[in-house]
Amino acid sequence: MGMTVEQAIIEAIQAEKTAEEVYLGLEQKFRGEPEIAAYWKQFAVDEANHAEWIKDLTANLSAGDLEKPVENQTEYLLYKVGLLTSESVLAGIHNLAEAFDTATTLENGETNAIFCFLIDNFAVDQHIRDFLLAQLAQHIHLLSTNLPALCRNVAARQAIKALD
Repeated sequence: MGMTVEQAIIEAIQAEKTAEEVYLGLEQKFRGEPEIAAYWKQFAVDEANHAEWIKDLTANLSAGDLEKPVENQTEYLLYKVGLLTSESVLAGIHNLAEAFDTATTLENGETNAIFCFLIDNFAVDQHIRDFLLAQLAQHIHLLSTNLPALCRNVAARQAIKALD
């Protein structure tokens, strides 16, 4: 048998924790620029909140629901996300442009696909679903709109070097 819903939930929560670790790592890499460090810190807080939302969404599932298999596509996405480590992601970041590109890929990639899968399948209250989907969309939107003014263009982001 493939992956169960219970295993998918565990993997999805771990994916959110990995994303949180990436953002905390970015906060440290850009600690010399307080406004930029604060920007990354907020994304780390958001990822921690996402993990809690997943726990809350799935807390009342029955044993039968938890034992159900997930779709192959979901299992594949979770497999891909599980390959990411914060260390490997952070190792390739030497300036703010690379950090921004990495975060964009992370936000638009598998992590949010998994989170949407969980919302679609387990958030039965329409108001909760709408709220969480709006939170995800806002999170992605804030990546580009909340950048400090000093680094809104690519050349400026390339000039801001990451610390070790």
